[in-house]
Amino acid sequence: MEWLRIGEVAARTGLTPRTLRHYDELGLLVPSGRTDGDYRLYSRDDMDRLLAIQHLKSLGLGLAEIQQALDDPTFDAGPLLERHARVVEQRIAAEQALLRRLRQLQTAAQTGWDEVLETIALSERLRHPDGEVRFRAALTGHASAPVEDLVERLRSDPEPGVREAATWALAQQGPAALRAVSSLADGDAQARHALAHVLGKLRTIEALPQLSLLLTDDVPEVAAKAAFSLGQVGGDEAVQLLIGALEDGRVAVRDEATSALGRLPESLASLTAAASHPLPQVRAQVAEALGFLAHPEAVPVLIAALEDDDADVRFSALLALGSAEGPEARHALEALTASPDRRTSLVAARLLEARPLS
Repeated sequence: MEWLRIGEVAARTGLTPRTLRHYDELGLLVPSGRTDGDYRLYSRDDMDRLLAIQHLKSLGLGLAEIQQALDDPTFDAGPLLERHARVVEQRIAAEQALLRRLRQLQTAAQTGWDEVLETIALSERLRHPDGEVRFRAALTGHASAPVEDLVERLRSDPEPGVREAATWALAQQGPAALRAVSSLADGDAQARHALAHVLGKLRTIEALPQLSLLLTDDVPEVAAKAAFSLGQVGGDEAVQLLIGALEDGRVAVRDEATSALGRLPESLASLTAAASHPLPQVRAQVAEALGFLAHPEAVPVLIAALEDDDADVRFSALLALGSAEGPEARHALEALTASPDRRTSLVAARLLEARPLS
């Protein structure tokens, strides 16, 4: 058998004799042999174990963990490796954040070190433990605040006021902030809600793909905020997404989509087409949205809906007519005051009383 002295092992592995003696004292790597003078002798098996130790160390494991992994036949490496994987992920994320910050500072560095120092100071204020300091930093430093720092406020800040200030600050930076805020899509419900909110503030059609995904979010509050923001963005594509949301099984999402459609004049044609939707729920929401629009061209659609088979659709159309302008809507309400249904006649009479004289 070939034996190696401690100095030879150190030379072959790059480890110091002191390290090898430490391993011996811990029981991690006990040499299999000794000379007559009590010098350590290492066998081929000892070298194989040392190689395993070095491999496990490269994964970030501590010496005690390595010893348990090598000596305990029942040892389950899965949980241990998972813990270390999370540590590595956190370290990578921190390094990536540092890299992004350095890239951001490059722009300021082209102007001068005064701007670099101001950017660093502003970044520190955005991370300050006092929420009032963070709030003021977002409001007063929006022009030069690092986008990543503002996004982090949206992702994790416990203060609603700070998150709202960060939203406003990002909106001032315009579409340039779109890529940075998109990272919030992988966050928790608060982060996704903040994403939907800021996308509405940006008011750019480039936000529509992300809002389309958020509109189907599992959390109703997130999906409802996406519907609200689609109403802020507007346009034909936003209208079609909102029409589809009228079929959502969640009341909050449907109601927000209805309100958003009622704020978009360009939704009239699509709402008119959806008035014949097979689902009564959708027809009722369409009638409500048409009432919000209060457009004269919606009146014939609402009058037709008064004959709907579904009572909720008929009642929604009745209420919507109360907001509609023109003599046609008034005549329809006057006719309904004679309805054999007492609730319908009473509501029609109240709506007529509330209408301005014309």
